[in-house]
Amino acid sequence: MNVFRFRAYSLLSTINTCRLIRRNLPSNSNTSTLRAIADRFGVKRRSRRFLRNYILANGLLFGGGSLYYFYYLTPKQRRQIKVTFEGLQRALRSFRIGFLIAVDYKYHFWTIPDTSPEYDSKLKECHTRAAERIAQGCIENGGLYVKMGQGMVSADHILPKEYTDGLRLLQDQALRRQRSEVSQLIDEEFGCEVSDLFSYLSPEPIAAASLAEVYEGRLKSTDERVAVKLQYIDLQDRFAGDMLTIRMILYAIGRIFPKFEFSWMIDSVKSNLERELDFKLEGENADQCYAQLSPHLKYIYVPKVFWKYTTKRVLVMEYIDGIKISDTQKLHEANLPLDEVDTKLVEAMAFQIFHSGFVHADPHPGNVYIRKDPNTTTKSNVQIVLLDHGLYVTIGPKDREALCQLWKAIILKDEAKMKQYSLALGVQAKDYLTFAAVLSMRPIHRPIHDMAILPDIWDRMSPDEQRAARAQGKMRLPSEKELLAMNPQQKLTIRKDFAAIFNDIEDSILRTLYDMPRPLLMILRLVIVIIFF
Repeated sequence: MNVFRFRAYSLLSTINTCRLIRRNLPSNSNTSTLRAIADRFGVKRRSRRFLRNYILANGLLFGGGSLYYFYYLTPKQRRQIKVTFEGLQRALRSFRIGFLIAVDYKYHFWTIPDTSPEYDSKLKECHTRAAERIAQGCIENGGLYVKMGQGMVSADHILPKEYTDGLRLLQDQALRRQRSEVSQLIDEEFGCEVSDLFSYLSPEPIAAASLAEVYEGRLKSTDERVAVKLQYIDLQDRFAGDMLTIRMILYAIGRIFPKFEFSWMIDSVKSNLERELDFKLEGENADQCYAQLSPHLKYIYVPKVFWKYTTKRVLVMEYIDGIKISDTQKLHEANLPLDEVDTKLVEAMAFQIFHSGFVHADPHPGNVYIRKDPNTTTKSNVQIVLLDHGLYVTIGPKDREALCQLWKAIILKDEAKMKQYSLALGVQAKDYLTFAAVLSMRPIHRPIHDMAILPDIWDRMSPDEQRAARAQGKMRLPSEKELLAMNPQQKLTIRKDFAAIFNDIEDSILRTLYDMPRPLLMILRLVIVIIFF
């Protein structure tokens, strides 16, 4: 009724606007306002009729456009028009932030060489300012931008600490939408009211993220307690435009700073987001995950999907009470042993990586719940509940075999096998040690033939070996204690001596990330998340 009344008012307003324009059109009187204006600006008499018709046409165009927008367009069509204009605003804001960051770096390092004593402090300051600008831009743009920012936080194995620290606040950021959007989304997906599906739906979301909100509810048909995941209503509409903007920004960064040319990642990111925005695919992933794990690992549980109430933008699953895996205090209070939790989680992830090849690629603490297994009374009753199955990667048999052998070689410190299986996974021969170090999240002990020799290795070398190393241009890395005891001039000398080595290591890491198979990038993130749970 209110919508109809609003449209009626819009129609009357448009009619009245046209009447007022017509009523105030200039007559032949010399006192006409329009004629006075025309005389003031030197408009010829024959042009006055054109001016009058121009004003009338604009009034009709504005009034007719308003009438069409509010009276004839559906809410979905009006939302799409709004998203288009807001997309331009988001793009301009993003380009402005990117420009400011680029200028900041170029200005402060125009005359400062990387061997300068003040280089490190200036670089950290620029990193901090850039992270603050990016975080603020992500918050203002919302949606996919927040998701991308959260992804940058997870890349703490690649990005400087100042970036990950500055962007960490995005992990708690989520869109807050009006309740009317929930009703509108249910209407668009099911063609009915919320009350037709649910006897209860919580007034506020119990969880919110960058792509969706989760509500607690009860099915009207069975009274079962469910978790209702609702995608933000305009994400599908703004996806293409926002991804194009992000692609252009990454391309521009690569042109300005060639070492940070990451535009090649955008296709993988886009593909991942497209899958995460399809909740029917998420439901299928959940069912497949449980079907593969449950016969072998009885302690794994995945909530049931209610397919009758699931669409591309709505997902209804069994409601689970549990404790986040990161909440160690509550786990202690519930008498759930942490060592058992750790062992079972690593075993489950290893099964997916090395056996099934169907890997949950986003197991952050909010997606892994721990509870007592309701179906057992044994002492070992920890049950791991896996949530949020929107993002999975598939590793083929050949890559799984190579990855298994590579891990074995890393454990046994067999560098010949490390090189062999790194090559099998697409990494260049000269980068195999970097690849092994990045994958295992620890340095690989390097033999004497490397350029930089660690202090503990150097000290075990004979005098003849040390002389041979020096003759070949090898050098010994200083220990932490030695570095702390150095004066500024000595540190500057060390920095100059090792600048080439550090640049080579940086280039090797970037090459490795580029060459690494895309599924392994997600596996790398998975390993990091598990390590720091």
